[in-house]
Amino acid sequence: MRRPIGWIDKKHPDGPREVRVSFHAGNIKWQFLPKGTQNWEYDTVPSEENWLELEKKLQQLMQRGRLYERELELTRRRGKKK
Repeated sequence: MRRPIGWIDKKHPDGPREVRVSFHAGNIKWQFLPKGTQNWEYDTVPSEENWLELEKKLQQLMQRGRLYERELELTRRRGKKK
């Protein structure tokens, strides 16, 4: 399994939060850590901006020579299902 992909979502209405996404067996696992808390949220539904940011991050990783083609395709399919 690869390392999770993460970033800080500064545009979230409730304040900044850390976002972490991992891929395993064709599934996407989203985790959110709001600022000031220590417990990750696993049930939060990712926003459209989160899906777009994940796609952007995956494209950047592919350009750097890392192979994330399956993950990018999975992200594009799942992001459109919303």
